[in-house]
Amino acid sequence: MNFPLLKTIILSGLICGIQIPAEAQDKGKSELNIGAGIMASEDALSDALILWFSALFNTHPDVKVPGASWSVTYKYHVSERLAVGGSSVFNPTSDRWVPDFANDDRWKRRSLTTAGEATLYWVKGDNFQFYGTAGVGFFVKRSRFYNVQTETEFGTTFQASPVGLRIGKRVGVFMEIGYGYKGVFNGGLSMRF
Repeated sequence: MNFPLLKTIILSGLICGIQIPAEAQDKGKSELNIGAGIMASEDALSDALILWFSALFNTHPDVKVPGASWSVTYKYHVSERLAVGGSSVFNPTSDRWVPDFANDDRWKRRSLTTAGEATLYWVKGDNFQFYGTAGVGFFVKRSRFYNVQTETEFGTTFQASPVGLRIGKRVGVFMEIGYGYKGVFNGGLSMRF
């Protein structure tokens, strides 16, 4: 009897038998979102304090919208109501939308944020999901003053989006309102697989 051939057939059968159920169980639990957000803040805590102090002392700073931040988010649905994952956000114009006390408008800034996120679904239907998301991560911000001086800054940041809406079954659109590294308003395309 040829034992190496028998071993190969049995191992191939076991490998095929293990892979097929594993793929069927995870189908539809992964989600990929590609979005754009406005009024993103990598320095979320300091900007929140500046807004709070300006509201407290009744000085109204002029708020500017510098540009869109682009995000890619992966979520894995652990249960019916909870999803965990991560997000990467690139902000090509990482200017502060809350005015700084020292005016340095000639600096060009870009940032990259990486964060872990958790999503809690308040209402979940087949084609409609209402949810809230929170995330904590770190950012790297590169500032350049013309081509003369370059600075790199590291820090921690957060995102709190208590209001989120996704419409669609496998492919859909999403919109979120919150504060942090993704912006005050974030929206885009979503795909489940």
